[in-house]
Amino acid sequence: MPFEYNRELIENINRWHMEIDDSGFVYLNHDNWYGEAVCSPYSRLYLVSGGEGWIEIERERFPLRPGYAYFIPAGLTFSYGCADVLEKLYFHLRLVKPDGYDLAWGLHFAAECPVEKRLFENMLGRYRGNCWEDILELEQEIRALTFRLLKQYDIMGKSAAAYSPLVEETMRYIHGHLSAGTTARQIAEALFASEVTLSRRFRQETGRTIHQYVEDMIFQAACKRLAVGSQPVGEISGELGFCDPFYFSRRFRQLYGEPPSRYRKRLQG
Repeated sequence: MPFEYNRELIENINRWHMEIDDSGFVYLNHDNWYGEAVCSPYSRLYLVSGGEGWIEIERERFPLRPGYAYFIPAGLTFSYGCADVLEKLYFHLRLVKPDGYDLAWGLHFAAECPVEKRLFENMLGRYRGNCWEDILELEQEIRALTFRLLKQYDIMGKSAAAYSPLVEETMRYIHGHLSAGTTARQIAEALFASEVTLSRRFRQETGRTIHQYVEDMIFQAACKRLAVGSQPVGEISGELGFCDPFYFSRRFRQLYGEPPSRYRKRLQG
């Protein structure tokens, strides 16, 4: 009997996920929807249903029009606003790859596509519901719409990275024990591996040292907590394994150009 099994594809499906940090159906005006030089740790999906707004990227302004969906990738710096009013359904989301990085991070422009009125009304109706049918269908529609928009970028045809079992186990350990104190030696001992072999293979397959990867994941988690919650910066620092909150803030400023408190205020403003 002919049999074919794509282990890597199934593993990537099981370890890939979409996270939604925030959402809403809002009616905005110039006074409550305006921002300059915003750079978010999540992507933004807008479905505009009324009024008109704009986003500006590298001094070029693009309109936000009714009947269209817009995708603003994580890490893209842009300004936004509306002259009069703007009505939209929005989702702040993360497209988390098996290695923990965001699929959309580093994309350099915002994508748009028309959205049929029936689709928008169905999504809004599901958004206002709370039964399992609403939840599952809305998730499917968000994924499908996001996929339509992502097809405008040169990433969809690229092969998903395949890592050796040792590197995959290392990533899982780091995510399960996310702390600034996590070291290559600690991971090697936990996985019964040679520290030298582990460090060399990890760098060969990912292009990052274990220390760099740990730091990437830590500050990615810090950005998420700062963007969507009200937890004190000192608590975030402690939970992520920093003994000194001042070092955490100093390192955060080095990486993102501003202290954690200002980053939070700007994103939540």
